[in-house]
Amino acid sequence: MVELLSILILTFSLTMVLLGLITLWLERGPGRWQGVVVSLLGLLVGAGYAFLGSRFSLALFGRLIVRVNLPALMATAITYTVGVLAGVALAVGLFLWVTGRYHAWQIRRRVLALVLTAVLLAVLFTFLAVWLSRLPA
Repeated sequence: MVELLSILILTFSLTMVLLGLITLWLERGPGRWQGVVVSLLGLLVGAGYAFLGSRFSLALFGRLIVRVNLPALMATAITYTVGVLAGVALAVGLFLWVTGRYHAWQIRRRVLALVLTAVLLAVLFTFLAVWLSRLPA
């Protein structure tokens, strides 16, 4: 049950960061601040949960609050998130293509930027989890 909860929380935080970055990218004016806030909340949730499973938790609480292999669970959460989003994107892309609403020349740069951002965040979160799990207490 702890593994399921961990994957849920880590997937939630990664999705919040991605949605915040997309909002920041697409919005203009005051709407951009919403993207910043959503991304920061996602980072806060992910970092807070990573802290509870790290050795810093031992120093502060005297025990681990979350007893899981955090780097492995983050890799699983990222894999599941990317897999689900890729499957949804393929289905939506196929639907838009069949209905004639998909114009590849308009969307190509945005999709590339989104994929690169997702990969960068996945690598960043994985390194953060590994770093937090290996620091001395």
